[in-house]
Amino acid sequence: MEEVQVAVDGLERLGLTEYEARCFVALTRLPHGTAKEIGKVADIPRSRVYETMDRLRERGLVELQEGEPRTFQSVSINTAVRVLRKQYESYFETVEESLRQMEPVFKENQQAVWAINDHEQVTERILDLVADATDEILLIVFAETLLDEELLDALRSADDRGVAVHVGTDAEAVRDTFADAEIDARVFTSELIEWFDAGDATPRIGRLLMTDRGPVLMSALHDEDLPGVPNETAAWSDGIDHGLATFAESVLTYELRENAAEVGDSAVSD
Repeated sequence: MEEVQVAVDGLERLGLTEYEARCFVALTRLPHGTAKEIGKVADIPRSRVYETMDRLRERGLVELQEGEPRTFQSVSINTAVRVLRKQYESYFETVEESLRQMEPVFKENQQAVWAINDHEQVTERILDLVADATDEILLIVFAETLLDEELLDALRSADDRGVAVHVGTDAEAVRDTFADAEIDARVFTSELIEWFDAGDATPRIGRLLMTDRGPVLMSALHDEDLPGVPNETAAWSDGIDHGLATFAESVLTYELRENAAEVGDSAVSD
């Protein structure tokens, strides 16, 4: 059955071995079962069922009734999902803790410009930079398609923790979005933004981001169509000592300073 294979594949992705997944799925289709019955339904050797059941019991997914022969039953689906979710989340926590402990070792004082060739990865990097911001965010957006709900949520969270959010745009749709977004963002435009937006060359600028007068990201939109997502690439830097990053930081800081007066007048909310 297709549903059986889908369930088995999903359980394997969650960390179960093939035999564990097949035995557990077999048990969910039975009220209870002996090793012989489970092996028959799961299509695995009976000799492997007992050791597989032991591992599933250790995971909290199978219950045992002693007897001759021994009988097994699966826990409820709700319990199984809760157990697997907890185990899966613990893997993430372990990996995150390990990676964070290692990161300073090989990234200390590392400053360079990095290329990103995929829209989703560009967005993930922007979300990371916004999440790390402690003082100020300057985001210039040239297309409404580059301002999704996930990015708005990240800016809303930054605003909630006291980070100043400045948004430069010449797109009326972007201004309208921020007017309804419940974010205390200062929205402005400038001659430079209008000049960039008026160009018809390809690729064209998509998003510019600077956080805390340090990390910067510059993205480009390409005309080639991608299914359902913008065709966006980017370059970013975590420091301003690199020439390109220094130039971008200088331009964005100038934009922020020169439009400070207009920002107050154009604020979505004060």
